[in-house]
Amino acid sequence: MQGKLAFKQKGGAAFKRLFAITECDHRNIKFGDHTQPLIEDDVYAELYFGREAPLCTKAEDPAGLVMHVSSFSKCLAPGYRLGWVAAGRYASRVQRLKLSTSLATTVPVQIAVAEYLKQGAYDKHLRQLRRRLAAQEAQFVDAVERHFPAGTRLARPQGGYFLWVELPPRVDTLALHRRALDKGISIAPGPIFSAKREFDHHLRLNFGHPGTDRQRAAITLLGQMLAM
Repeated sequence: MQGKLAFKQKGGAAFKRLFAITECDHRNIKFGDHTQPLIEDDVYAELYFGREAPLCTKAEDPAGLVMHVSSFSKCLAPGYRLGWVAAGRYASRVQRLKLSTSLATTVPVQIAVAEYLKQGAYDKHLRQLRRRLAAQEAQFVDAVERHFPAGTRLARPQGGYFLWVELPPRVDTLALHRRALDKGISIAPGPIFSAKREFDHHLRLNFGHPGTDRQRAAITLLGQMLAM
């Protein structure tokens, strides 16, 4: 049996070139003669920059084929290791698999997060976090546009905290990654996002932390390395 995958990147156009199916309607995802279940990995769903959250595929799933997966790790606390699955018709099977692979999730953390949600504090936190991330994205993009070479293209995200960068074809981002590490700078080279090691002149940058002098210096240094 040949496995199939449909991937939906809700944070924007960043990965539209990486996958054949994006921003898809699950009703149109058919492999062979059968409509297949879809796992919707939506962990950045609540970190949108617009006034309203983009509609998830699960919202239009009358057949219960979509398993919508999300997490508190990206927007509340990574150490909680707490998330959820709205699994539709597959709920009981997902529950059995969860029990067989991880046995249990820490109960005190679940109780604490439930109380946090009940008090309404989570919504306030998300509003503040979205504003900060949107401002950081704008500052980060400005710095990259000023310091990176001509021919650089940016995929401006609609949420989350990653910026996808397409550099001139002459650039080998795996080599750049190694050189940057020697200077204490971490980037994610494009080939690690491709099973075929494609996108060798692309990279992903993280703007999730507030801008600092060290971060600005790192962007400047990356620009200088790219100019060599």
